[in-house]
Amino acid sequence: MNENYIWRFLWERTGNVFSAAGLMGNLYAESGLNPRNLENKYEVKLGMTDNGYTQAVDSGVYDEFASDSAGYGLAQWTYKTRKQNLLNYARERQRSIGDLEMQLEFLWKELSSYKSVMRSLLAATSVQEASDLILTKYEMPANQSDSVKKKRAAYGQKYFDMFADAPGKVVTVEKEEEIPMFYDPNKVVQTALNEIGYLEKKDKNSLDDKTANAGDKNYTKYARDLDELGFYNGKKQSIAWCDVFVDWCFVQAYGLEAAAKLTYQTPGKANCGAGCRYSRDYYKKNGRLFDKPQPGDQVFFYPKDGIGGSSIQHTGLVYAVDDECVYTVEGNTSGANGVISNGGGVCQKKYKLTYNRLAGFGRPDWGMPEVKLAEPETKEEAGEPVTVVTITSDKVNARIGDHQKYDSIGHVHKGETYDWVATSPITGWHAIRMEKRICWVSPKYSKVTVTRRQEG
Repeated sequence: MNENYIWRFLWERTGNVFSAAGLMGNLYAESGLNPRNLENKYEVKLGMTDNGYTQAVDSGVYDEFASDSAGYGLAQWTYKTRKQNLLNYARERQRSIGDLEMQLEFLWKELSSYKSVMRSLLAATSVQEASDLILTKYEMPANQSDSVKKKRAAYGQKYFDMFADAPGKVVTVEKEEEIPMFYDPNKVVQTALNEIGYLEKKDKNSLDDKTANAGDKNYTKYARDLDELGFYNGKKQSIAWCDVFVDWCFVQAYGLEAAAKLTYQTPGKANCGAGCRYSRDYYKKNGRLFDKPQPGDQVFFYPKDGIGGSSIQHTGLVYAVDDECVYTVEGNTSGANGVISNGGGVCQKKYKLTYNRLAGFGRPDWGMPEVKLAEPETKEEAGEPVTVVTITSDKVNARIGDHQKYDSIGHVHKGETYDWVATSPITGWHAIRMEKRICWVSPKYSKVTVTRRQEG
């Protein structure tokens, strides 16, 4: 259980049973020793549970963790700088923000920076002394009254009575089930879309400027950044960069390790993922190459004279799909129709789903729970039940992803209804079909209902 693990951690580092008990009593008062605990009033305000909030922060769907003023975790970290430091610490270690061990390590690191508090804590000779010190000098809630001090010390005394008779005993730690890491494909897609208009350079100058120093020598910031990370089996600056661009988007969105995991690559000398054919093969060998696209997929193209063969000429990212076309954002291409490899820029493209040069769609395992999709309507039967989304406010943004940070592609209006496609299990946003395109609307301004399709 958490209390066994937490006691062991605190006692090993303090070497003082009074200190460990006083600390633990305060943590219990703050969070019930639940590392995923979201301050109760913010569960209502944000419309999220403890686990939902944790998953949304881990996946990047919710990006206001540091600034939302919501208490979170064992110590109910609240202030912006402290929450940002906690988030940075979790990401550096590639752990969930709600990971118990990570939070304890961060707590100890943070507490150690309060040098005078630490000296006094380690010298504490009673549970009350240690508890009061943590309350008034570390946790520092608004209410530090005598009744609060008494209550927190009582919590600490409970753990003292439970463990202090044999503080160093070996305990069986029963850790809570880990929250699976979720990755949002929209985050990668948005990263790619933000790069539209970038032009390759004639040399190593002005690599970060979208249009300056344009040339035809395949110099890009994408290769520079991945070369510095040692991502591939050698440096890739000044070579064709369509696949390098895709990998760069994954790394920017989720970091090196997660990017490699999602694209089935092993960074370093064995990684041939800068080549389209090799990159496609990584998906294929892992059973993740598909014929039908979804947003977030990596799309591959055959050469014009190699359709159906093993050669792959070009690649990009899928950002949308409708009944007729797949929409992509690609590096090292141009805005001309059809596949343009080595075109020198980042552009949006679209292709018919029947296009014979489509060589499959590599799909990362995003770790997202399955979401039930509405089947396309094939006929209109009188009285047939159908799920729709009704807009409940004027001029609501329809966005390309399930969060307000994603770009708007237009507006929907109060009273309008649209076919429901899916509801995000993390943010609660609803996907709707609007003019053969899938887009997302906030649940604050829309509602899902089941109605009956009328004949006519």
